[in-house]
This record gives sequence, structure tokens and C-alpha cells, in this order.
Amino acid sequence: MDKISPPSLFDQLRSATWHRHENLEKLPFVLALMAGTLPLQSYIAQLRGLTICFASIENALPTLPEAMAERLRPFISRRFLMLCDDLSFFSPRMIPDILPAIKCALDAAVRIRQADPGKLLGYLYVLQGTIRGNQAHLSDIIRCFTLDDEGTFFYQGYGSGTDTVWHEFRSLANGAAPAMTPQAILGAEEMYDFMECFHTLLYPLAEAGSGFTAAGLNPEAGDHPVPQDPEILEAAIRAGKRCRNEFSYYERRYGERGRRFTDSDVAWLAALVTLDADVILEQVLWLGRVLSVRGMPVMLLERQLELLFEELAALDRQPTLDSLQNALEKLRQQRQRLAEQNRITAVSDALTEKLRHITFPDLPVVLIAAHLDMRSGIPECRASLFFWLVDAAILNKTEIDDVCGLLADL
Repeated sequence: MDKISPPSLFDQLRSATWHRHENLEKLPFVLALMAGTLPLQSYIAQLRGLTICFASIENALPTLPEAMAERLRPFISRRFLMLCDDLSFFSPRMIPDILPAIKCALDAAVRIRQADPGKLLGYLYVLQGTIRGNQAHLSDIIRCFTLDDEGTFFYQGYGSGTDTVWHEFRSLANGAAPAMTPQAILGAEEMYDFMECFHTLLYPLAEAGSGFTAAGLNPEAGDHPVPQDPEILEAAIRAGKRCRNEFSYYERRYGERGRRFTDSDVAWLAALVTLDADVILEQVLWLGRVLSVRGMPVMLLERQLELLFEELAALDRQPTLDSLQNALEKLRQQRQRLAEQNRITAVSDALTEKLRHITFPDLPVVLIAAHLDMRSGIPECRASLFFWLVDAAILNKTEIDDVCGLLADL
């Protein structure tokens, strides 16, 4: 007698949860979308919450078997970037978050990061499965909000390649160890629980449930304070953009992810302005060290604070800025104790001449700033910068040695 093969993981997941998808399609959010009456705030909040989840999924992939994680990463990364592109399109509208929905997504992100491989596979089954449902509702999104391509990339998904991606994911999931199946089913159930709760909070809108969040600016930022006044928040984001425009280093090294962190970091700084001077200074110095260890020198944060001060001071309803000005002055004094301005200018000129063959006008300032951080007790900044410059083939090791010689003049 022929031996009957046990059902695949995918078949078991589908059998255990098919009714949950049917329930999602009956939620007021979906019905309003199909009727063309869904508020834009609900749609944008959906994108923001799912971006938080996909960011956590991407960071949790290493818990899966290595071969599976590497094959899944391009698909998950692409969907995350689709969400980011959609949110970037809507960002100038300054539409507030739906606070209970964002909290729900942040709670789900914690569970994703803590999940074992089996549960993570179940979470992936539900989240990646949205590529099919999204395509079914793409025309509803376009009609409801009068959109073209921009603002709908997540719902477009992989386009004509959607079935191919889905079948590849099914093949990968079916290759998982059978022992993962019970946890995968549990994970799928948990993710459906989240999706139902999340979409119920998205629509109908509650009267008192809107505001701005760090996660709405940057899905990887967590839950720290940001200004609730849209004018102040816009001013902070303008200051961040101006700083990035002054230092091409940010874009060269950190790209779009760096832009998102710039938005959330400068918004956090703007939220501090009403606090006592000592508190702001303590927080600014803490942030300066955190950023410096990651390759962003404190002198660049000093410039960011100058630009933030300018933008906030220009507002008609400006907040009290004395505490912010005090923190800025303390950073200046710290820098001046490390090197006199005339020495900084001389070394900058020498570096500019030495590196004239490189199209990177702000590199001399960044090098000096990183060297000053090393002298102030944060050696990781300069080491990180040098490693990146060599790795990105911007400078070779001989040029690094020459740069070190010039920096020693500080």
C-alpha cells in the first residue's frame, strides 16, 4: 500500500487559518475602502503600522535557518521599502497617526522580535500573504484616494510576479523542519489576531485618538516623544533636511534609512525644548555619544541644533528656546576646548587640498569632527569613519595615513 504523505506546512497553515482571512475582509476598514469612504488617515495609519511590523520581521530574519533567511530577505526588504516609499509620498501632508493603532503595531513588533523561528514563520505566512489581498484591493485604493502609482506601491506588490514570489515563499516554508509546524500555526493565529485588532482600530476613527509619534516618522524609532504641534514638527523636519543637505556624508553613508532616523531624532530634540536646561543638555550629550559611536560626530549634531534653533525661532508661535540655546552653547564650548577655531580652519584647508581629487566637499569637516570626538573619549567614531571610507573605496590606506598626519596638527 502506498504511504500517504503528511500535509505540507503550507497546507496546514491554510487549513488552520483560512477563515481568519474571510473575517478580515468583513471588517469596517475593508468595507469602507471598497465603498470609497475610507479616510486617508486610516490608509496612512495602515501603512505606518505595517511598516513597523515589516521592519521587525526583517530584523528578526536571522533567527530562521540561514539559507531560508537569505532567500527571504530580498522579498521582505522590498516590501518594507515599498511601504517607506508610499509614506514618503504622503509625508508632506503631515497627517497625524491613529495612536491606538500605532501602539497595537508597536506591541506586535515586540512579539515579532521575541518570536522563535516557528512562530516567525507563521507571522511571515500572514504578512507575506497580504500580497494577494492587496492586489485585489489595489483598484479600491486608487479610486478611494485618487492615486496613481505613487502612494500605492505596497498594494501593487510584485505586480505580475506576485504568484511567482508566493510560490517561492511556499516552497521555502514547506522546507522547514516539521517540528516548527505547531509554533508556525500558533504564530499565524497570533498575527491574524493582530491584523483584526489593528484594522478595527484604524476605522471607524475614534474622536480622541490622533497625534504624532516617532514610529510614524521612522518605523525603527520606537516610542519616544515628538512635538504634537504640526508647525513645530514641520520646523524640526525642515531643520533635519537642511542638515542633511549640508553634509552629503549622511546620504552617502546612511542613505534613506539615515533620513528616517534624522526625522525622528530631530523631532525628539524639538520635543525637549520646553524642559529644563540641565535636562536638555544631559539628553543632547547622551544622543551625541550614541550617534558618534555609530559614525556621526558630535560636531554635526551641534550644527543640527543650530539649524533647529533657527527653524523654531522663525515660527510665529515659537516655544521658549533658552534651554536649547544653552545646550548648543555647551557643545560649542566643548569643541573649543578640544581645538581652537584657527587650528580647525588650517587643518580643514590642508585636508581640502590633500583630498581635492575626491568629490566629497564636506569630508574634511567630518574627518575633523570625528578626530575631535576621539580626543573627547569616543574613539569609535573615527575608527568607524575610517573603516567605511576604505570599505566604500573613497580613501585607500595610504591616504588614511596622510589624513591622520594632518589631523594630528589639531
